Amino acid sequence: MYVCLCGGVTDRTVCAAIAAGARTVQDIARRCTAGACCGGCWPEIELLLDEHRWREAHRDGRAAG
Repeated sequence: MYVCLCGGVTDRTVCAAIAAGARTVQDIARRCTAGACCGGCWPEIELLLDEHRWREAHRDGRAAG
């Protein structure tokens, strides 16, 4: 699915950037250009970042419940 229409960047590319260490919208913009233009995709990028943080927290056993 396309996350950033301006740059033609998919969710897979954004997730790869996150897996490679991107932790902010600005990090992602530097790595794959998603979020570097109009900002319309920032909410979706933030959602992907939040999902990654959630998975990491639960994988490492840091989250309660």
